[in-house]
Amino acid sequence: MYFSAKPVLLSSAFLLAALPATASDEAVAPAAAPAPRATTNCPGISSVPMTADAAQSLPLHLVRNLSCGESVVILSDSEGYTAHVRSADGTAGYVARMYLNTGAAPSVPDHQPLSAIAVNNVVRWQAGAPGCGQFFSKGHTVESATANGVTVQVSLEDSGWKLRATVAVSNKGEEVVELLPAGITLDELQPHLKSLLAQDPAKLSHAVNHQVLLTQANAQPSPSAVAYHRNSPPVPSTATYHLDTPDYFSEHAAQTSDSNHTVVVPSTSQLRALALKHTKLASGQKTTGLIWFERDANARELSFRVPVGDLVFDFPLSFEQKH
Repeated sequence: MYFSAKPVLLSSAFLLAALPATASDEAVAPAAAPAPRATTNCPGISSVPMTADAAQSLPLHLVRNLSCGESVVILSDSEGYTAHVRSADGTAGYVARMYLNTGAAPSVPDHQPLSAIAVNNVVRWQAGAPGCGQFFSKGHTVESATANGVTVQVSLEDSGWKLRATVAVSNKGEEVVELLPAGITLDELQPHLKSLLAQDPAKLSHAVNHQVLLTQANAQPSPSAVAYHRNSPPVPSTATYHLDTPDYFSEHAAQTSDSNHTVVVPSTSQLRALALKHTKLASGQKTTGLIWFERDANARELSFRVPVGDLVFDFPLSFEQKH
């Protein structure tokens, strides 16, 4: 019997046409090149400013400060004064190219916040020391210290009647830490050495003078609290440096007033709600609150101590005396 080869060949042609193309037939798309990266360098400064505008015109429209050695992704670089970059936390802005080191290896490890050094379980805040920073948050001057994954941020203000402290604590360590407000102390060091007692918030609203949420003066870091290192750059005289640490302060601080002209008469329940609470913080948790202390109008140098877990965070503060 004779069979024609044409139908067989034709069927084979249709089958071959229906099969997917082999790898050799496909056009291989080139792999997308990884975004260029850089690390910050700090010649003579403690941090690198990231601004919202490429020109970095004065006054600076600051987005955040990048810490030394922080890894960033270069979004665009026109070889001008600045480059458009994005930090590890997703913040984008412009950085002067002179502060960028593009010779770093492509696989730069993620930046980890520096840790302050504890001596006998006491972490003392010092300007320019690892793990210590300072910034401004909604009119508040804030000192921040990080050790063992725990960050404590504090502000101290004079209402003209009481001293008011705002405390924020964040735990990013592996262990649960306990915060006990009753253990927080404020000691006057100069001109007199004495403890300033904490005040019961439930009793403050019943006083005739209701200046519990007003601010007449902000405490500043003590001028003596500066870490000196050999061959290190000078610490900036104005506290605008900020570690790669979130502002745990702003949300709670917004509930208080920094005006000397607004009369705020909070109720007992409101003051209790604002007061710092006894709590145990698991990893990833944070808390914020207020503590009031008795006031000495002549106080200049103070020590504010916040025990968290096994550590005591010591913040040196000072008020400028007006004559």
